[in-house]
Amino acid sequence: MWLILLSSILLPCLLLLAVAFFFSQLILFPRKVAYEETYKKSILSGEIDPKVFDSTAKEDLYIDSYHGYKLHGLFFPKEGSRKAIIVAHGIKWSLIGSFKYVEMFQKRGFHVLLCDHRFHGLSGGNHTSFGFYEKDDLHAWVDYLYENIGEDASIGLLGESLGAASALQYVQKESRASFCIADCPFSDLTELLKIRLEKDFKVKFYPLVSLTSLVTKWRFGWGFHETSPIKDIEKVKTPVMLIHGSEDHFIPLKMSKDLFRKIKAFKKLYIVPKAGHARAFLTDPQTYEQKVAEFFKEIGLEKVEGKIG
Repeated sequence: MWLILLSSILLPCLLLLAVAFFFSQLILFPRKVAYEETYKKSILSGEIDPKVFDSTAKEDLYIDSYHGYKLHGLFFPKEGSRKAIIVAHGIKWSLIGSFKYVEMFQKRGFHVLLCDHRFHGLSGGNHTSFGFYEKDDLHAWVDYLYENIGEDASIGLLGESLGAASALQYVQKESRASFCIADCPFSDLTELLKIRLEKDFKVKFYPLVSLTSLVTKWRFGWGFHETSPIKDIEKVKTPVMLIHGSEDHFIPLKMSKDLFRKIKAFKKLYIVPKAGHARAFLTDPQTYEQKVAEFFKEIGLEKVEGKIG
């Protein structure tokens, strides 16, 4: 009798735990695209002109993260500049997807550093943490640039998706960045995973997200509640520009709106009509650039002459 009762309780618990472990694997080890493939696919899609890419002066960089692995970046210098921007890509891709921003910032006098997230591209790291460790990696890059350009430099961040959420989490813990541009960020990982659970798997059993978070905490030392850009965002002093596509069906536009309402520092919100997830710049590059230029002017960054668009 007791054996039957124990089995009726234990077996469902073990099954639920196995499902949580499966989702933990799915979330932390996304099916990323190899670095070389991101370059090839970007050429095929027309996002990169290989002649322009090859002829643009650049330097491969490798630095140590604060968590014991190597970080890879691609640095595009601007001679004599005291300004730099770090660009962080989205999940499953590599820094190659950020090359589209290089010209826009270089003609405004910026050094541009594209960086591979941990577990992506040519960087180390054994899993994706949605900003928990990535924010510290951005911290390492900011420190590197200040050391090499000078403590009086203006260094800012631009992130897409995972990169945007990581950038927002970085400026919560460290105020050295001159600005933060967050393109299609999530506001809270737990809430995003609940949305994806329902949309991708047609499951509304939200306690599964909490259980998966506990499994993740047990495996890697962090839980989903610890990756929440909206938490304490009102304490941020860094100027923030939020950008989101109106047709983003992966990370809801509402998340940027929620972030915008809570930010108390200087802030701007640019909603890009007809743009899907992480497609804002590619959908309307001219207006995107114009809005970024306006943001720079409003926060007092030195204006660099150059035609917009």
